[in-house]
Amino acid sequence: MLDGGPGHAITKGIDPFADFAAQLQAADFAICNLECVISDRGRVAHKPYTFRGAQGSLPLLKRHFDAVSVANNHALDFGIDGFAAQLELQKSNGLPFFGGGATLEEARRPLILTKNGCRIALLGYNEFLSEDYAATPNQAGIAPFDMTMIIADIRRAREIDQAHIVIPYVHWGTELEPEPEPVQHQWARQMIDAGASAVVGSHPHVTQTVEIYRGKPIIYSLGNFVFDYFPGDPPTWVGWLAELTVSTSGSVDLDLTAFEIDPVGIPRRITQD
Repeated sequence: MLDGGPGHAITKGIDPFADFAAQLQAADFAICNLECVISDRGRVAHKPYTFRGAQGSLPLLKRHFDAVSVANNHALDFGIDGFAAQLELQKSNGLPFFGGGATLEEARRPLILTKNGCRIALLGYNEFLSEDYAATPNQAGIAPFDMTMIIADIRRAREIDQAHIVIPYVHWGTELEPEPEPVQHQWARQMIDAGASAVVGSHPHVTQTVEIYRGKPIIYSLGNFVFDYFPGDPPTWVGWLAELTVSTSGSVDLDLTAFEIDPVGIPRRITQD
């Protein structure tokens, strides 16, 4: 989220990803959930919090990430016009996205990344006020959280796109709760049963349970990464950076790096005394 404190830091020439730049660069692919609008178009939505990335956000994202999920409840903070303009900016500047699009078909389409013969399909869905932000056959928006749709998309990525690895990024759950809702366990396991190799969750702002189901990791919430503080927030945000090591055989290994977020909203490595 590149507004507020992180946004002010960017305008001053500070890179909020600096502490993790080497780790992100070392990965074959670095992916993030982009929870703000990075175009300057559109009208502000009537909601408690709206986020627009600071000027310079796009090249900064390109420097550190190979793709972004736009499947979240802040993608339309400046309406459909603002979101559609963002997607065009990303396309013209070579920053791939998934989980949203100019139409529902595009929003559901997997982003395919390939490395050493391994085909990785990334899918994104938003569960929070899902219908309010959903794309339609002829209108831009987000891929809504619909289990029938998600299972079909996972199977299509396996069967049609011939992906060895399929990872749904899901924006779901209850904010500030340390545990996922019971139904999320059911949903996540259904995704694995349908062919997902891992499930990666966001939205609660805090880290939640990690589960291994049928040998596949389910991260119910990574917590925040770059994100400002607001009234009522915990005194210190803590989050995870997840590193997945995958193969054409379908194996997935998980390693988590924990960090704290400073008062400006920038993640810092936790040092041992």
